[in-house]
Amino acid sequence: MSRRLRGRSWRISWVLTIGIECALVFAVLGSGIFVYSLVGNTLISQGIDEVGFSARVSAGKLASEYKSHPNRAPVEDLAYLAVSGSKYVLLATNHGRFIGASGTKPPISPVRGWTNVGSSGWIRYRGIPYLFASAPIKVGHVRWRVIFIEGQSHIASLLYTLRIALALGSLVLVMSTLAAVTLIVRRVIDPLRELEEVARTVTLNVDKAAFTTVHSRLSEVKSLADSFNNMLERLSQAQLREREFISNAAHSLRTPIQVIQGNLESLGRRLIGHPDLARQDLKALTRESQAMATLVDRLLQLSRAESDSPPRMEQLDIVRCLERMAGNLRDLCMHHAFVLQTEKLDQRNVMTDPVLLEAVLRVLVENADVYSASESTVVVFVASSKDPCMIRVGVQNQGNPIPRDVLGEIFERFYRGKMAASSDHYGLGLAIADSIVRRIGAKWAIKSDQDSTVFAIDLPCG
Repeated sequence: MSRRLRGRSWRISWVLTIGIECALVFAVLGSGIFVYSLVGNTLISQGIDEVGFSARVSAGKLASEYKSHPNRAPVEDLAYLAVSGSKYVLLATNHGRFIGASGTKPPISPVRGWTNVGSSGWIRYRGIPYLFASAPIKVGHVRWRVIFIEGQSHIASLLYTLRIALALGSLVLVMSTLAAVTLIVRRVIDPLRELEEVARTVTLNVDKAAFTTVHSRLSEVKSLADSFNNMLERLSQAQLREREFISNAAHSLRTPIQVIQGNLESLGRRLIGHPDLARQDLKALTRESQAMATLVDRLLQLSRAESDSPPRMEQLDIVRCLERMAGNLRDLCMHHAFVLQTEKLDQRNVMTDPVLLEAVLRVLVENADVYSASESTVVVFVASSKDPCMIRVGVQNQGNPIPRDVLGEIFERFYRGKMAASSDHYGLGLAIADSIVRRIGAKWAIKSDQDSTVFAIDLPCG
């Protein structure tokens, strides 16, 4: 494997690995942030509920003390509230004026101050969340508010521990997944490298390409390797048939050219004293030039059938169309009787290109004339199809049946079966017909047994 090929495969594997790892890291970070936020919000929500309960209890105690000692100011009763540590109780009016505190004030206050806070909430100070809640209290005819604040250091500790656990868990997950992804990517990329090397060899020379055996437990990779091997086999067979065709075509063209050259020399000598022999030379010239014209015509037909120009589709009466073609098709059937059979059809119109349809039928009639048994008949027929939206047109002959293992290859270009190299058939007729059939939107219907062989196409109704 070349350095360039190895470097490209290495880059592909690393890009794939890094891409999967980045996606995994983002997924782990997102999951960790979600879990951390969910746990933190849950703990703070529960803490606010507890602080709200404490605020109501403090408001109840102050109201009770005021009823017991109406002459004593409520600020003095704040000292009787049992608060300690990070708990604070503040007293304020409904208009936001601060009245007093149970002891020291909290180390932090909201932006608008404690007298303007809502009913509950929390703020963070040095990593510790301070939760607060207010409760109404009536002092005589005046309504005040009791604000209870409590620092939740245990929540801060729990969240810190959770952060550490999530970070370690994410690190372990990322590292283990990195190892797993690297292993999986290597198991996928290594067989693909082998396929890439074989594909590079194929582009240079199909003959030097060898079938690859992929050692992988992944069914997808095995399936890809099998498909690649099948493609390689078909390419090799197609190249072999192409070489055989070139050799046969060269031989077929060289022979008539030599005959034409020899007969031209002989014709020049015989025109004066041997007119009968000259006529024989003219027949030989005509025969050999016709063989060359046939080969060239087949090559041109194949090129046109594979061109990008769309067919000229039109609506035709198929029975009348076949009757017009019958004379030309009968001339092609030189060794057997020719019969045109039509039946009464509910629908006689088809949508097709008449020129291309005749080209297909010419190929089928020529093949039927070659392969039919002696003293048999070649039949061109039109009939109803199993599909009500189609009409079947085909050619039937009596001869040796086509083996089942050959049916899959008869449409291959340059395929000649067991025909001799000197045969006038070049393995292009059915390849041309198949290309035309696909272009005009028709479908093949082929049947071959001991009784007869039928090559038919189903044309769409017009």
